[in-house]
Amino acid sequence: MDDHWRELVTVAMLGTDRRDPPEPVGPLADLVADTVRAAPSERMLAQVAACVAVRRAGVLPGPPVDCLVGPAPDERPLCVPAAVDRWHHITVSWPVLEDEWMLTLISNGWRLAPELVALVLRRHRRDPVRRTRAEVACGPLASWLVDQLPELAAPANQVAPSPESIGELPELPIPPGLAVLLTASGEESGRALRVGIESGQLGPSHRAVLINLLARVRPDALSDLAEALETVDQTSTGYGLAIVLADLANTRHQMLDELNPY
Repeated sequence: MDDHWRELVTVAMLGTDRRDPPEPVGPLADLVADTVRAAPSERMLAQVAACVAVRRAGVLPGPPVDCLVGPAPDERPLCVPAAVDRWHHITVSWPVLEDEWMLTLISNGWRLAPELVALVLRRHRRDPVRRTRAEVACGPLASWLVDQLPELAAPANQVAPSPESIGELPELPIPPGLAVLLTASGEESGRALRVGIESGQLGPSHRAVLINLLARVRPDALSDLAEALETVDQTSTGYGLAIVLADLANTRHQMLDELNPY
């Protein structure tokens, strides 16, 4: 039957005006025997229809496939859509905030939204600490998805992190002169940064340590701190830096607010 079908395909490509359809063989000859079909094209169509019917009738069903079993239930509520959007934003614009985002999500009892699970597992595949946090945030869905997509699995020889490192934010280098602002109020720290930027004592060369500072100042200081940075004199050479830092402060403030459990 397969050889005959290939001959029919050849004739179909060449055209029955250039080659007659092959003579049917076996039971197919009795099935399409019809002297009324005098034209080669008519005989060709009859054979094609008969071959298709025979070929389909010979198809056997494959072995049964086990039903896909879903992941174990996770009773934690999903994080809100705003938090999902915030994760996308900070991983692009302010990656220094991602550790706090993940730890806050976990400590406040949220579950990572399903649309982020594969992204987070792939992003932190080779980072033992962040990978462990991601698995906690994902819950049972993490191991289930890895079973379906082995390329998301962590390296087999990856060393397990210490429990202390999982629950703590990594230390960021902050000079002692700025470290005193970590526990100051937003008004105090904002005034200090505004004066430092406007006077030129703080400039673009301090950008990295200032970002570290704003990523670790007390959360209740962020709103006042951002407001103070937004009032930096626009004629100051550090105005652009102040606006960037204000955006970081506002982003972190909104991030923590979106993950608030209340």
